[in-house]
Amino acid sequence: MALLYELPESRSWLEARERLTLDALHLKGRKTPANKDLVVLGIDDASLKLDAAWPEDIEASPALQAMQKQWPWPRQAWAYILDRLFEAGARQVFMDITFKSPSDKPENDRMLREALERHRGKVVLGMKFEDSTIGKATSTALMLPTPAVTGPNPDLANLGLLTLWPENDECLRRVNWQVTAAEAESLQSGYETLPNPKDKQHPSASLLMARNIAPIDLSTLPPASRLRFCEANAYPALSLFEMFIPSMWEANLGKGEVFRGKTVLIGAVATDLQDIQKTPVGKIPGVQVHAHAVAALLSQSFIHEAPLWFRPLSILFAALLAWCILSSLRTPILCVVTLATVALTWQWLCAGCFNWLNLECGSYPFLMGLTLSGMSGLTGNLVLQRRESRKLQRFLTRYTAPEFVDELLADRESLYSTLGGVERTVTIFFSDVRGFTSMSENMTPQQVVTQLNQYLSRMVACVFQNRGLVDKFIGDAVMALWGSASDQGGVANQRQNAIQAVTAALAMRQALRELNVGWREEGIGELQFGMGIHQGEVIVGNIGSEAPYEKMDLTVIGDAVNLASRLESITKQYGVDLIVSESVHTHIQDRFVCRTADLVAVKGKAKPVEVFSVMGPPEADNPAGLAAFEQGVLLYRQGNFTAATNAFTQASQEGLNDSLTQMYLQRCADLITQPPTDWTGVFIMKTK
Repeated sequence: MALLYELPESRSWLEARERLTLDALHLKGRKTPANKDLVVLGIDDASLKLDAAWPEDIEASPALQAMQKQWPWPRQAWAYILDRLFEAGARQVFMDITFKSPSDKPENDRMLREALERHRGKVVLGMKFEDSTIGKATSTALMLPTPAVTGPNPDLANLGLLTLWPENDECLRRVNWQVTAAEAESLQSGYETLPNPKDKQHPSASLLMARNIAPIDLSTLPPASRLRFCEANAYPALSLFEMFIPSMWEANLGKGEVFRGKTVLIGAVATDLQDIQKTPVGKIPGVQVHAHAVAALLSQSFIHEAPLWFRPLSILFAALLAWCILSSLRTPILCVVTLATVALTWQWLCAGCFNWLNLECGSYPFLMGLTLSGMSGLTGNLVLQRRESRKLQRFLTRYTAPEFVDELLADRESLYSTLGGVERTVTIFFSDVRGFTSMSENMTPQQVVTQLNQYLSRMVACVFQNRGLVDKFIGDAVMALWGSASDQGGVANQRQNAIQAVTAALAMRQALRELNVGWREEGIGELQFGMGIHQGEVIVGNIGSEAPYEKMDLTVIGDAVNLASRLESITKQYGVDLIVSESVHTHIQDRFVCRTADLVAVKGKAKPVEVFSVMGPPEADNPAGLAAFEQGVLLYRQGNFTAATNAFTQASQEGLNDSLTQMYLQRCADLITQPPTDWTGVFIMKTK
């Protein structure tokens, strides 16, 4: 944006918008108090038309008779006006009218000249710089009042410039107090002109009026000043013709008291006379602008422009401030509210500088810098957040179902804390294919990959469909988690996680049966697997190596993970495909058909763990012989091996004659032959 201010193509557009904000300060900010010693006497429509004057009033007043004639009025009318004002006690009179050439009636010029002579030193007359064209050349010349009016010895001390030079947008904001011919030519043309050391400085009419009211130190007065205007209606124009209507002179003008001791400014206020100036506080007749200038000069109420470094510095400050806000606040709504608050605060500060420091500091560059930086920053943050969301979504989709990913992303704070590392109660699942390595020796690499992909695809689908996360593949082994990605603690959530894990395991059991049917038909070897499920405290986090060799995985570590892996391994010992720990069994025993497997101390663990086998889904009936089997396990742990043998035999005879029942029958036979000395009922695993 700072660069745009330096380019001619865009500078004017930006400065015009900036000027609007500065003019708003003039319009709404502190004003110069109206000077009570100034009175504006307007040449208005009523004075030009005299519609409100009775014929007898006109007949009785030579002044009205002169004013009744076509504009411009005969100069004798101005003689009557001056005499009337000074008879009323006016201190001085300013006439915002040029008398640059003699009239066609010398008698009228003489009457005005005599009036000026009678009130010498009290009347400020005007002169103007005007352009004249000779051939193709244009020159600027000073047009003085005609000697026919001023006489051979004009009152130079009260001869001031009427010309007011607006800025490029035709708005009048400053008054030139003293102007040379070269400066006037530059102001008229808009081009720089060479100064002439011999040029005389000509004072403005406003400066002469102010100097006649109070002393003005010209040495400290700049050539031009930007005004702090009064209110637009500070100097209402009195209708000039009312001075010569007896009833109005008495009722409206207090028999001339409104003029006593005052400086009276006479000028055109009628629309047809086209002396309306555009100012920051509105459109004002030129004579009233002179009144504003006199008031500002007497009270030294000027506005100073901000230094050249203010604009680029405010843009830079806005950009840095926006960066700080966007860096410290991550919520978009909070960023927008903060940016808006900063913008309002800046406007308040700029208004304060204007009102109390007389400094014109534009808020537009700062506001544009803040807006552009803020919007680009918010957009950048949004793009980065969406990119991060897509990256995170792709990351999580590797582990679980897309619909579950959406739920996880809805609670980002919990998810980000999870990735950073937390301790949670998680349900851990392990599965492994039995004998796949030896079986694959008789298969081609393509067959191995095809069969393994078919197997893993169905297993992963079972996990995803039950809202689990696939942690990793270890060859043909699968590790899955429930409850690791979301912070929804409590017994109810732990129970739900355990149920979903077991449901997924039973779905895998059914899926493998279906796969084996297809493979059998294709002549491909069938697969068997073992599954272990445990629930316990683990550390969850995004663990791995950081950049530049980044390889991260959302996984869990802890003793519970090792135990879940051991449970999967011991399925081979018991001849079942699914073993769950007691922590899982507590949650699922009323939902699934379960069977006690053993009280076992797995390798590497001193504390025994009671484990169970899950036989079927919730809708399955208890198989025949299950009650006798459970009675046998109870007697076995009590050390009553003979009675336990009878119970296991009964279970076998009732139909529960599987490898687990046969294992217990063999154990009881061995223990009867060699009774233990310190029986605890715990089976100690010697291998993993």
